[in-house]
Amino acid sequence: MKNIFILYLLILLPLAGFNQGTKSKSSTEIVILHVNDMHCRIDQFPVLSAMIQDIKAKHKNVILVSAGDLFSGNPIVDKFPEKGFPMIDLMNALSFDVSTLGNHEFDYGPQVLAKRISEAKFTFIVANMQPKIKDFPQLQPYKNYKFDKIKLVLLGITQVEPQGYPDTRPENCKDFDFTQGITKVKEFSWLSGKSNIFTVLSHMGVQEDSLLATQLPEIVAIIGGHSHTVLQTPMKVNGVTIVQTGCYLKYLGMLTISLKGKKVISVRDTLLPLKGYFHSDSLIAKKVDTYNNNKEFKKIAGYLGTALHGDNELGGLMADASLRAVKADFSFQNSGGIRITELPAGAITIKQIYELDPFANEIMICKMTTAQMRELIEYGYKKEKKADMISAGINSLIYLNPDKSVAKIELLLPNGSAPDENNVYKVAINNYVTSSYKFSKTGEAIGTGITTTDALIRLLSLIKSVNYSGVVSTKLITK
Repeated sequence: MKNIFILYLLILLPLAGFNQGTKSKSSTEIVILHVNDMHCRIDQFPVLSAMIQDIKAKHKNVILVSAGDLFSGNPIVDKFPEKGFPMIDLMNALSFDVSTLGNHEFDYGPQVLAKRISEAKFTFIVANMQPKIKDFPQLQPYKNYKFDKIKLVLLGITQVEPQGYPDTRPENCKDFDFTQGITKVKEFSWLSGKSNIFTVLSHMGVQEDSLLATQLPEIVAIIGGHSHTVLQTPMKVNGVTIVQTGCYLKYLGMLTISLKGKKVISVRDTLLPLKGYFHSDSLIAKKVDTYNNNKEFKKIAGYLGTALHGDNELGGLMADASLRAVKADFSFQNSGGIRITELPAGAITIKQIYELDPFANEIMICKMTTAQMRELIEYGYKKEKKADMISAGINSLIYLNPDKSVAKIELLLPNGSAPDENNVYKVAINNYVTSSYKFSKTGEAIGTGITTTDALIRLLSLIKSVNYSGVVSTKLITK
């Protein structure tokens, strides 16, 4: 009990130092509470709500913001009759002020996104996206705040791939025009002259945020998302403070900007862990319980003989499920579609299947040679900077040069022999990869009408106890 009390005391200490707003006539503190990449983790909202209320009780000038990716990651939200609505409802209840759009906000398609935006009592801001359709709301690029005589501006930026659209299915983005984030922020650099505090609410990732900071030192702070980076200590790049809370509502960020007169004198950020916080909001808890009361997701899909950990084991399960479902020669699963880090041994529910694979992409059949498969594997490595394509029916060894570039890729069948270089194989790949990755194939990809989640549920129902522990289909080997 004593240790628990000390833990709570340590959590509360960052809150205790905040006063009720203005310290004196010439000194002001502004607190920006920030989260990013929540991905539908509604179970955290009762504690998040309590923590926000505690902070607001101790400080006058507080705004609450999200740096994007509200959606995709929890079937309770993603498969709700009105997709994504529970997140909007709960964010309304917590009085969020503003959010930018993440790439996964486009996962449900433009019509659903438009409806969710219309239901929000908070403001969505994004500067580098313009709708091409009339029935989509026209979002503002930035939002102004005024605290006494202090002017703060938040500029919203979403993530855009080199291909010109966010990291989602390309068909979800056909009704929008996008501009690369750094290019667009430069066009709004004049905002720094119209405000005392110029901040960017960015869903570009910490690497792009760092590049932005090198080019625009007039930015006071970049509140980031997308890369799921836990910045316990804020990054300082070219005098710009960069903050991010990681993902999945493990932390609430508290960015405190202190001014003397109208001049910023300090910028500091604290990540407050939600786990172990001493109380939660009972009203929000009741709302969350109502959403979680979905009997369909509590059904048992099947059983795992041993726990699965990491991309190779979890991806091996997913790739093998697709392979068996469409009777392909080989199958590939991209690491970005693996949305949890482990599955426990024992009974696996439908909800856990959708937590592992919330996107339910259609399985496509591609006719491919070994050279084309190497092309796919290399593109995935370059895109994700790791062994990205997890496989079934075939294994890959990616040999790297000292500079981490790909030297060669060796393909091996499960018995250790090499596949026929002259053969054209039937390969199962989900439609996100076939539409978003750059690789060649023999002919067009053909849809099967079977989703990756369908395949997982089917596999678990057919095999008494599935075991993929220790499976390693993809290895990186450095010379």
